[in-house]
Amino acid sequence: MSTQGKTSLGHRAASATVWGGVNMVLGRVVQFATTIIVARMIAPEHFGALAVAVVVQTIATNMAELGATASLARGNGDPERIAPTVFTIALATSGILTAAAVFLAPSVAMAFDDPAATPVIQVLSLTILLQGFSAVPSTMVWREFMQRPRVVVDVCSVVTVLVLVVPMALDGWGAMALAWSRVGGQLVSLTGYWIITPKRFRPGFDRSVAAEVLKLGMPLAMANLVVFVTLNVDYLLVGRMLDPTALGLYLLAFNLAGLPSSVITAVIRATAVPTFGRLYAEGQLGALVGQIVGGVCYLAFPISALVVGLANPLIVSAYGVAWAPAAAALATLGVFGAARILVELFADISVGAGRTTWLFWVQVAWLAVLFPALFFAIGQWGIAGAGLAHALVACLVVIPMYLKILTSVLGIGVLELMRGCIIPFLAATAAGLLAWLVAAGVDSPFGALLLGGSLGAMVYAGLTFRRGRRLIHTLRSLLRDSSPLLVSEPAKEVTP
Repeated sequence: MSTQGKTSLGHRAASATVWGGVNMVLGRVVQFATTIIVARMIAPEHFGALAVAVVVQTIATNMAELGATASLARGNGDPERIAPTVFTIALATSGILTAAAVFLAPSVAMAFDDPAATPVIQVLSLTILLQGFSAVPSTMVWREFMQRPRVVVDVCSVVTVLVLVVPMALDGWGAMALAWSRVGGQLVSLTGYWIITPKRFRPGFDRSVAAEVLKLGMPLAMANLVVFVTLNVDYLLVGRMLDPTALGLYLLAFNLAGLPSSVITAVIRATAVPTFGRLYAEGQLGALVGQIVGGVCYLAFPISALVVGLANPLIVSAYGVAWAPAAAALATLGVFGAARILVELFADISVGAGRTTWLFWVQVAWLAVLFPALFFAIGQWGIAGAGLAHALVACLVVIPMYLKILTSVLGIGVLELMRGCIIPFLAATAAGLLAWLVAAGVDSPFGALLLGGSLGAMVYAGLTFRRGRRLIHTLRSLLRDSSPLLVSEPAKEVTP
């Protein structure tokens, strides 16, 4: 096949990443606005009930297709052969998990010491079944870098949530307003993916294909289960050791601290696994991964640093004085937010390289260390201690484990992998410290947020000017389709 008509992998990935960024920004802005509006309409304990339901939903949805979509997403196999079997697996498992969530909802709610969460869990479990129907269409959109049409689908979904939740909250539905609005948003998302998918597949089953995709997917599904337990065990402990109000405050702080990481990782994930899978198959991932990690750190570190430095004015300005106690947790969770971005990037690299078994064991070790750390820290320092435990375990245990694995798999050194993070880390630390000092001298929360954030951002931009300019130049080159990386025929599968 001649180079004419081929599409550069760099160009496709960069273009999809840009559109993924647009998607995330629009979606998160609407989501953030929705949270602010609803927080002023319902009590903190209703957020606690939602937190319990979200624990169940996130664990179940990440187990719903047993990781089978990973084989479809990596771009190394034939979708005509793989997709029907993946569709059947997704439908069967999502149906079973939905029924289990509905039946076990009372027991789960009692485990969290929040019986009011029972109907919220049952309603929100409907999204598990809906995601089973959208598993293959959404993965095909992901595989083919179709982020531009995906913007329309995802924005329509979050707008639907806003349109539904406000009148329900005003009518006194409480946590059920949050649950039913999410079901409505998921239904819109399902419809949209079926419309834009490049090819529609019917359910089917091939035993050899099922064995192949589950060999890669099962460790990933188990890793997803463990990581979501890891990221939600704090809700269980806060709810049991403190009270529903503290849980509501902590949920708000965790979501706000995780907003930068969720946006950045969602943008990266728009292209990560398909891109990393192709690069690994071509033997080029090791040479490029240091640049990728450095670019992500450049974007992630200053945002998290400013969240830490401006925790109190950020909470009070956005949600009101009643939510001010959440600032103590936000300050420590901001550090975890930056670490989580790196952790999720490393996980995507592991999936792209086909090392899902190693990924599973990292998550197991993470959970094993985090649980006692959370138990001790929450007992000592309340919701602030939960954030501190998350940050310390991620930085001192999880990231070093990933570095050990990735340097071995990719054949590079730690310094080669992480060199690009040093300057962003130092500059972000300086920016966050300056923002905190400035905010401490301003009485108005909004004024402190505006002045501290502006000066902190200016300091970071000045200290990293040359690096930022190089990053922009690289992105422009990729968008002009000047990358030498070409995608032609599907690459041969690399056996993990």
